[in-house]
Amino acid sequence: MSCVKGPGATNLVTGITTANYDSVPLVCFTGQVPTNLIGKHAFQEVDIVGISKNISKYAVIVRDRKNLWKTIKEAFYIARTGRPGPVIVDLPKDIQQE
Repeated sequence: MSCVKGPGATNLVTGITTANYDSVPLVCFTGQVPTNLIGKHAFQEVDIVGISKNISKYAVIVRDRKNLWKTIKEAFYIARTGRPGPVIVDLPKDIQQE
């Protein structure tokens, strides 16, 4: 799995906003620093969930590997149901590697 990380994830903002305004179902997976470094201003840490909350239907960070499949399934459901729109799933590096 390859995810856009940190500063690269901010490049998604225009696309997310456009998808939101145009009601396009979209699921974006972004990379994040390991969970133990979140909130500590680690190299390339960006709060993409906070940045995208107002321009997406749903934005979430996966903090436990056990919730990964449920979160991904839910992301696609949310993106397609009701008024379609973008969903962001942020994946910390340690969750990606598990």
